[in-house]
Amino acid sequence: MTGFHIPISAKRIKVLGLSESARKAESLAQFGKPIQKSDLLFLAGNGLQDAAHRASSCMGWIWRQWLLGTPKGLLSRQVEPFVDRGLEFREQSRSYDYLALHDLYLLHCAIFASNDAQLRTVAERVADASGDKAAKPLDVGHGELYAAAWCGMMKYWILGDDQRALSQADLIWEAYKQRGVFAAPKPLVLPWLKKDWSSFLKCQRKDFDKLWNRARKDYWTVKSENSTEVVVTTERYQIEHQWCWAHCGMALLAHRQGVEVLTDPFWFPSAAVDDIASSMSTEQHDHPSQLHMF
Repeated sequence: MTGFHIPISAKRIKVLGLSESARKAESLAQFGKPIQKSDLLFLAGNGLQDAAHRASSCMGWIWRQWLLGTPKGLLSRQVEPFVDRGLEFREQSRSYDYLALHDLYLLHCAIFASNDAQLRTVAERVADASGDKAAKPLDVGHGELYAAAWCGMMKYWILGDDQRALSQADLIWEAYKQRGVFAAPKPLVLPWLKKDWSSFLKCQRKDFDKLWNRARKDYWTVKSENSTEVVVTTERYQIEHQWCWAHCGMALLAHRQGVEVLTDPFWFPSAAVDDIASSMSTEQHDHPSQLHMF
């Protein structure tokens, strides 16, 4: 592969198998499926394991819809009922198993595609690092504390309690993190917490650059690259640790408050923000003509 020195913004992005990847994620999320007796039996024995998997699949579906350029209004019609069902799963579950992960992923589904009222409802109901269901999150060997503290940080940021958001964030960096779950790097989080938007934008660009560098080294993202085009795929992607869902979540929350955040033609497409605010500089946006699906 050649042309690494040429900025991504100057190249065409070709996404292989995107529609099929979106259909697979949609099937795994099970949009529109009502809660059935079998679901309740699974909850009783396995907690929110399946619901957490559905929520991560929903995140992956939303990302692929952004890549397809689907308007936010169409996404919301699918996602808002999905989020309501996720909250019902949570209410029905009596176990703490997978609750922290479920809440973290469901909250991000709401950040990505819910209206403000539903987002606030989700933020009010999800857990933080103090625990829930009469249980405390486990740390070493489990990763519950990492997920719960991250969820708590987002929860209180949304609810406007900056001090509690900072307190939850302090727990993240010392917590045990499962290999299959990765949110965002500390240098990106700290300016976001402080609402230092100039620094946050600089850290966004650095994080996108790191993601592209990683993608060029792995065996599943960048299939080929030259001076004019990058061919990529989202097939067989492990959303929880291979996509920058937490970066996108922080950026979208900032954007809901009027901050002009950066986008990336692959990792955080402009469709994610176009229906929230339309007045963005061309320097900060990938261009619609830059992205092609095959």
